[in-house]
Amino acid sequence: MRTGFVIDSACDLPQAYLQEHDIHIMPISLHFGYDVFEDVRDPEATQAFYRKYLAEKTLDAETAPFSVEKIRALFLDDLVLKYDRVLVITIAQSRSPIFANATEASYAILKQYRERRQKAGMSGSFYLTVLDSKTLFTGEGVLVHEAVRLMEDSNLSFGVLRGIAEQLSQQIYSHLVPDDLFYIRYRASKKGEKSIGLIGYHFGSLLDIKPIIGFHQGESQVVAKERSFDRTLIKLFEMARQAIDQGLATRTVNTSYAGELDVIRHKRAFVDFEQYARERGIEVLLSVMSTAGGINVGPGSFALSYIAGPPIAIPNGNGDVAANPANATDSVSDDWTI
Repeated sequence: MRTGFVIDSACDLPQAYLQEHDIHIMPISLHFGYDVFEDVRDPEATQAFYRKYLAEKTLDAETAPFSVEKIRALFLDDLVLKYDRVLVITIAQSRSPIFANATEASYAILKQYRERRQKAGMSGSFYLTVLDSKTLFTGEGVLVHEAVRLMEDSNLSFGVLRGIAEQLSQQIYSHLVPDDLFYIRYRASKKGEKSIGLIGYHFGSLLDIKPIIGFHQGESQVVAKERSFDRTLIKLFEMARQAIDQGLATRTVNTSYAGELDVIRHKRAFVDFEQYARERGIEVLLSVMSTAGGINVGPGSFALSYIAGPPIAIPNGNGDVAANPANATDSVSDDWTI
């Protein structure tokens, strides 16, 4: 059976990977007055967006998720004719209505797909499931990466794949280091939230204190703080090293940066961490942070996510259960809406 994957554009993965695996994207619209920017995870367009818009701190921007009708049209006009089953993985529903929109659209899609397929001379059923990743940005990306790997390597049934992805979503640990607290505080204040107070904001800015914001199972909290962005980055990589040493459920650490990637690639902390991970058989992915993400956390922000152990048991060809081969060799809180 032909299996497809759909994500929203807040999911951070390298463009080459998305193209190689033909992953479909539900765009998030960014509104600036009368101007509208469609975030479709085009790295060049995103970089141009950062340079043109996000340097203007007073810019009033709003995000709009892919609507129910647009999701329905995407499937009925294209995906039900291209695939026999599709897994939709979305940003945490605690941060965005995308999961709710996709779920609502799925009811109409499953009622109407048969007519579309019959007109195209196609028979057989179409299966669709929507999964809340319970995370965001690189966290969503590391889950998608593993779901694709499992499907390509193990050819799982759709129900088994969905069950494993659901379990893995509970084990994702995402981290974010903002370069400038202004953006998080500004976006929160626009929605009446008080996650970063005025006194805390000015105090942190004066002393150049940067938080590491952790995100796990739909909830966020500050897990550490350091002086300066570079010191905070070193602290984050220390945390990621400890996670690798304790054992990951998958062999991937997913990272993204809201800016030119060479800025991160040339930092000694990133180079050393990448080598550390590689020596232990862990792949480190790096991509441009989505414009939807950058709007909320600001340019210069860095994100890192992994799926902590234990590995998920998956059924083998005989129906028995085997260890996940991905790891078989291993002995200031904030709120925003996208």
